[in-house]
Amino acid sequence: MSFSYHRPLEALGTPAGPLLLQRLLAVRDFLSVALPIANAHTGDFYTRGVWGELVGGSPEAVLAAFSRHHPPEPRQEPTVSWDESGLTKIFCETTHKLVDLEAFLVAAKDHSLAYIGVCTQLGQLLEHLTEKEVKSPDKRIQTDEFMNNKKSHEVLVMSQVIDAIANYCGIKQDSIMVGLHTCGDLAPNTLRIFAAKPEIKAVCSVGCCYHLLSEEFETQAEENTPEKWGFPMCQELRKEGWCCGRNARMSACLALDRVAAGQVLPLESLFYRAVLQVIIKECYDNVKSDRRVGKAFSKSSCFIDYCRESLKNLGLDESKLPDSCLMEYHEMYKGRMKELEAFNMLKVVLSPCIEALILLDRLCYLREQDNMAWSGLVQLFDPVKSPRCYAVIGVKKL
Repeated sequence: MSFSYHRPLEALGTPAGPLLLQRLLAVRDFLSVALPIANAHTGDFYTRGVWGELVGGSPEAVLAAFSRHHPPEPRQEPTVSWDESGLTKIFCETTHKLVDLEAFLVAAKDHSLAYIGVCTQLGQLLEHLTEKEVKSPDKRIQTDEFMNNKKSHEVLVMSQVIDAIANYCGIKQDSIMVGLHTCGDLAPNTLRIFAAKPEIKAVCSVGCCYHLLSEEFETQAEENTPEKWGFPMCQELRKEGWCCGRNARMSACLALDRVAAGQVLPLESLFYRAVLQVIIKECYDNVKSDRRVGKAFSKSSCFIDYCRESLKNLGLDESKLPDSCLMEYHEMYKGRMKELEAFNMLKVVLSPCIEALILLDRLCYLREQDNMAWSGLVQLFDPVKSPRCYAVIGVKKL
């Protein structure tokens, strides 16, 4: 097999192992104090008094601060410099409430992949792979007849990267492992297969659906135990028994760049669900159910319709409550919608940090393998068009 390259990937500037681990632990340390916000379930927002439990400030202050900070300033050099004392000042040491909002927003930015200085630029990667400057995907490829704009954007960029990797490795019959928005555990299992099979020379994996990841150190039923856990993968986080939690992983699926660009959160549906939970608790003495409300919101024209449809789906007697009673609950909490809106903004702000921990864990796993020539995190896509925009890429020694 012959190869047609002159610049080895090993020469491509990527964080050394100690620096990568340092960044991983910095994100872990920040999330160790911030995860309670991400793990709070919106459905329990009013029944648990989540705002008063976790936030020491007004919702108006949160929304105003978010507007000042997002979209953030252009990306600068990595700014992670927080120590434990700096992080604890963001949250009250006794109540653990968020008390320094400005510092929280800055810390969340500084612990996201865009700012911690571990990612490889797409252009740099392609230049090393192809020995020439590559500015944009080949526009001659036409996909708009059978794909939407989002998928077309993804395929144009990723196909160029895969073609470059294949040419770099001189691949004719051997394999490359490719995953575009592989759901849940499929993404980490893709990396495991790549590491284990000698015939697979490279991997390019873009995951999604973090909420469907299995976590080794999260309490789960015995029968749901997978053969291989989705998270954590690297030795450091496994040694610590680190766990994010399902609600935090749900938060990681949020799209900060889209919200900063003006996309509106589904506030009304979140509000309806949170008020419904109050009704269930106070009128049915029931807060736990194996059933789900399903698509009640999309099928309803108003709050009353939503409640009746949801109660039916949950197996509760919806005829027990008159319309007037349901509307009383709606009006009782209507004035507190800003609390819910502001709290969900805090969860959105944390989403890139949780995603960073998950993806850094995967990259560290690849770095632990002794047959890697190069591995890195590369932003492939426009995060507004495609929020899950980072690829974990690995190339084996040739």
